[in-house]
Amino acid sequence: MDPRRAAGAVEAIHDAGRVLSHATDLSKAMNSVLLVLRSHLGLENGTVALFDPVTGEVFVEAAPEMLDEERIQGRLRPGEGVLGRVFATGLPAAIPDLGEEPAFLNRTGSWRDLAADRRALYAVPLRDGRATLGVLTAERRWAGGPFSFDADLKVLHIVGGMLAARIRLHQLENPVERARADAPPVLPERERFRGVVGGSAAWRSVLDTVAQVAPSRATVLLRGESGTGKEVVARALHDAGPRASRPFVAVNCAALPEALLESELFGHERGAFTGASQARAGRFELADGGTLFLDEVGELPVAAQVKLLRALQERQFERVGGRRTHTVDVRLVAATNRDLEAAVEAGTFRLDLYHRLQVVEIVLPPLRERREDVLPLARHFLSELEEEHGRRLTLAPSAEALLAAQPWPGNVRQLRNALERAVVSLTCDRAEASDLAWLAMEARLATPVPRPEPGEPPPQEPPLDAGEPARVREALVRAGHVQARAARILGMTVRQLRYRIAKYGIPVERF
Repeated sequence: MDPRRAAGAVEAIHDAGRVLSHATDLSKAMNSVLLVLRSHLGLENGTVALFDPVTGEVFVEAAPEMLDEERIQGRLRPGEGVLGRVFATGLPAAIPDLGEEPAFLNRTGSWRDLAADRRALYAVPLRDGRATLGVLTAERRWAGGPFSFDADLKVLHIVGGMLAARIRLHQLENPVERARADAPPVLPERERFRGVVGGSAAWRSVLDTVAQVAPSRATVLLRGESGTGKEVVARALHDAGPRASRPFVAVNCAALPEALLESELFGHERGAFTGASQARAGRFELADGGTLFLDEVGELPVAAQVKLLRALQERQFERVGGRRTHTVDVRLVAATNRDLEAAVEAGTFRLDLYHRLQVVEIVLPPLRERREDVLPLARHFLSELEEEHGRRLTLAPSAEALLAAQPWPGNVRQLRNALERAVVSLTCDRAEASDLAWLAMEARLATPVPRPEPGEPPPQEPPLDAGEPARVREALVRAGHVQARAARILGMTVRQLRYRIAKYGIPVERF
């Protein structure tokens, strides 16, 4: 930077700081800072855009060189246009030629004759810690002589930091502004939660809680049987909150081997273990600024629970084999179908982690307790499956009645799988109840045999019946010919299953 421009930059920073430190009217102060940038550095058409948490939009608050009727048109959603993209990503932008930039929307209509008057545009996020409060923009005309993108961006970064600090201080000092800053954003209607279907009273209660806690950063624990839609609710919590434009990272804790679990969650450095040929970020780092969903969190080994607890409390961790401490801003949503209280008593789950996860608890009802939602879910899944498999299938009233009457022990997941089986296996375009008769057999197979209370005599062998051989064969096929798994499907012990295999003469070599 030449000495004259360097002196101008120092003067601009000095005067901007003086304006912000003495002004009592923040809006006027922001306008004055933009005029300082113009007079000392030749940066024109400056704007300060702030985020409105009530509407979820970024709006132009200060623009001294813009008409008011133009300024009020400057409202963008995060990620929309240049300004919205800078706000959503938290990264600055320097556009050499504004007239050639397709992402520039000119929502205010104040930029004219861009082809004849070539200009560069700078956009810098106003950051307060890890939060983005708004965006500072300014232009430079190419006709004004040579300039440096790096030098201009450095000055704007410094001024933007001062603006962000003053804006945040104003919010903390002013009760009205503080309430506005902490107000929840406009939440989507229940029907607009992605993938969320249902209107039963039990499900509406779940969605009311989702809408209430989504704007916060509180940890949420989702509890319920397998297949009740815990990941769908976790995504709804993410999409309805202020982190919607940031990453949503899901991890199934039960699907990861214990030896790799810590590396998957927290990452590893090169050479940390055999095969670690390069450093790798973990799921916590990938979810920075967004939401991390830990499914089946009750399956975590105790060693991983200790490190998870520290990451939740201090938002800090070290990669496997590393010494540098990483700090992240992650909103955690965990899910389990286990009895965590029993696991705590058994010593397999830490009590302090249990309390840390249970900040907000949402219990998802099984499908048998929200039968009004079976048919809406079925129609929703059929619509998805028709598009996925390229064929159309409708349900006759008799088929709908059969679906509504099923116990659905596998919950929503079982319902979707059953409909997918119908879509791919049936040749007709309209399914009747007779086409779904196998559902009744599955329901019988999945009905467990009651366990005896302590002290009671062991149960007698279940009585044999004419349809039992077919059910045994069906269970063995579903279990991949693993007898222990087939016995669980039938609600029997392995000994009882083997008795029936011998009784009905089912050749063992087939399995």
